[in-house]
Amino acid sequence: MKTFRISKLIGFLIGAVLVFLYRVFFVENLRWFIGGLVVLYGVLGILALALEKKKPIYEEHEFLFAAVEILIGLTLLAFIKEYATVCVVWAVWSILRESIELKEIVSGELHPVLAVISGLESIAVIVLSITLMMEPGEHHAMIHTYFLCLELTLSAIVPILNEKLPGKHHEEHKGEAA
Repeated sequence: MKTFRISKLIGFLIGAVLVFLYRVFFVENLRWFIGGLVVLYGVLGILALALEKKKPIYEEHEFLFAAVEILIGLTLLAFIKEYATVCVVWAVWSILRESIELKEIVSGELHPVLAVISGLESIAVIVLSITLMMEPGEHHAMIHTYFLCLELTLSAIVPILNEKLPGKHHEEHKGEAA
């Protein structure tokens, strides 16, 4: 599992840098990138469940969400060609992902400092997703792209930092993992 987390960290950080550096190209080819990204998130979700050796993995709600992500991504890649529709699908997917993240924050799974950072990012992404749905176009897609870079970075770093940061939260969850 440690190798998976390190690989995810490196891959997501490289992805965030590439998306930021080539953001105009990214926004111009949104369908391909978002479709691929949604599939990637789904595959990584199922892979993480398999590596955690949860049996049977298909009974976990995370598995269902990851499978739906794969279907959404494949649908984007295969059928959706309208730019505005891609923006709306991206916005809805972002809201769904952030709602799961907010659930983790509220449940106390994160260190308090990380919970505040993740919570602020989640709220900002949800608000921006709503604006992207209301006015799906390149301007809002570009703004959403900046937050995608932040999301990719936080998705990789927060779980690792959550294990490393000392404090009462860390000790409570360390005992649960044993």
